[in-house]
Amino acid sequence: MKGRRRWLGAAVSLVALLGAVTHLIWPGLKIDAITVLLIVVALVPWLGELLESIELPGGWKVKYRDLQERQDALERTTAEVSSTAQAALGAARGEDLPPTMETVRLFAEEYRRLRATPRQPARTAELDRLFGTMVTVLPRVPGFDPVRAFDDDEGGIRLAGYALLYGRPDPALLEETVRALGRESTAFIQYWAIRTVAAMLERADPADVPEEVFDVLQELFGRLPRNSSRHEQLGRLLGSRRYG
Repeated sequence: MKGRRRWLGAAVSLVALLGAVTHLIWPGLKIDAITVLLIVVALVPWLGELLESIELPGGWKVKYRDLQERQDALERTTAEVSSTAQAALGAARGEDLPPTMETVRLFAEEYRRLRATPRQPARTAELDRLFGTMVTVLPRVPGFDPVRAFDDDEGGIRLAGYALLYGRPDPALLEETVRALGRESTAFIQYWAIRTVAAMLERADPADVPEEVFDVLQELFGRLPRNSSRHEQLGRLLGSRRYG
């Protein structure tokens, strides 16, 4: 990063020196405000690494990092909408599947297969659809215990536990779910676990939610990558806290 900034600084300095040389060779050359503005606009993509903001003629002020953060937030929101849409498609696919433990095992195998494929948007979409299918099927599977599922070595089984509670939120299991989320290390499972916790909190009585729940969530929030959808989701959840 430091090396990149040095190169950018050198490039900006070079532009400034060329401007000074041009002025010495052609002192009568007139450069109007439009020309200056166009030069500044051309440099904007590169100056963000060096400056926080710049004031343009007419009082315009460009804040590079603010613009970047807003763009990142928009991309994360778009990804969230896409995940929800894909999950909805998967939910429709699960209507005809038998609600049995054998189906749960097949879900786990499909999750494992998808996780073994190259990381790309198509894989994430398939995983979202798989989660949506689980949401439809798991609440109808007799004897499936989501709390036990959270401790399983199979990621697909853990995901199934969250799918059951996402489809049928039970505030009585909130503490166990949050503790499991705090232990979870797989990004995709973390994402849907956070959304599951949010659904459970919406149905919980604020007076019944212990402070420990938010301690765990706050600790996890500090560990998540700042530019991730998980960080955005959990930050929104903690920011709109009405509990405790």
